[in-house]
Amino acid sequence: MMTSDIGPETGPVLELGPGTGPFTRALLSRGVREEDLTLIESDPDFAALLMRRFPAARIFEMDAVGLRHLSLFPRPVAGAAISGLPFRLISPNKTPAILEGVFANLRPGGALYQFTLGRRCPFDQSLLDRLDLEVARVGHTFRNFPPATVYRVARIKTLGTYDWRFA
Repeated sequence: MMTSDIGPETGPVLELGPGTGPFTRALLSRGVREEDLTLIESDPDFAALLMRRFPAARIFEMDAVGLRHLSLFPRPVAGAAISGLPFRLISPNKTPAILEGVFANLRPGGALYQFTLGRRCPFDQSLLDRLDLEVARVGHTFRNFPPATVYRVARIKTLGTYDWRFA
């Protein structure tokens, strides 16, 4: 569910808070190349584990807030980002910085797939509006307790980004 829209054609993928790597393994099983993965993990023990499990991936031991001040790629090239970060537990002051950092590394058309517990989107509409982002629920499961939901967060398309030949 979390990785169903992501495959080898996506190109580089950014993962926030991979922990022990369950979503990382799912991305690999969907055909994403290990060398196309950039993992951001703040816990030193998890970062060390990820380095052993995924030696070809780029792994940064850092807080995702720092993404705003760090260019992971020479230009925005990541086709997607996935996150299981518990944004409801993260300081509201940090959330905008994390989202800005993610979207600074995503190419046009790229999206963030956010896994969250519960049915409510973890991002306030006022924040999404301020960052020109839109959100859509793309999946949920009741096998978790509490139930889990996946949201797709993307830049709002402006009039200049539409191809009117196909509208």
